[in-house]
Amino acid sequence: MSAASALHEMTPLLGDLLNIDFGYPLGENIIRSAEGRKYSISELGTSCAKWLVPLYSVCDGLSFPDVHVGYFIKPLERVLSFDRSSEPDRVILDREIAVVPIGSTGGGALFVVDCEHGSVLLLPPGPLHDGRYDGTRAMIKVVAESVPRFLEALLDDVRAFVKNKIAHAYISDA
Repeated sequence: MSAASALHEMTPLLGDLLNIDFGYPLGENIIRSAEGRKYSISELGTSCAKWLVPLYSVCDGLSFPDVHVGYFIKPLERVLSFDRSSEPDRVILDREIAVVPIGSTGGGALFVVDCEHGSVLLLPPGPLHDGRYDGTRAMIKVVAESVPRFLEALLDDVRAFVKNKIAHAYISDA
């Protein structure tokens, strides 16, 4: 499934979300349009750019504060201007890997893209020093082998949440 197809299938589910009574007002659950964006994916200038094209060619991130624990994929402008004091550009495992942070969960975990392989990792809150996340003692989870597969998994989460599928294993759950 393409990134565009996954996002297209999410759109009516976000409409269905509005019909659920949570007992409190919902936040704004949106897929941001890529139209009129003033930044280009080519400005990323890293080996990771090729992995991000499927996402940022069809949208400018998303915000789902009311789906499960909350899912947030940053606009391209924020990906381009991330702060190494609060987000990693390297993850230390058995070796050090270059990553690009693309989003987070409402629980404080980060979604990053592995620049070498294109897989999307979920980093639980953990030690960060000068852009280096210490993953040697963390339960890092590979949530998808690519950004389009990540969006498919996110679509599954949105669908399960809206349809109230209790036994669903969410990508944000460790």
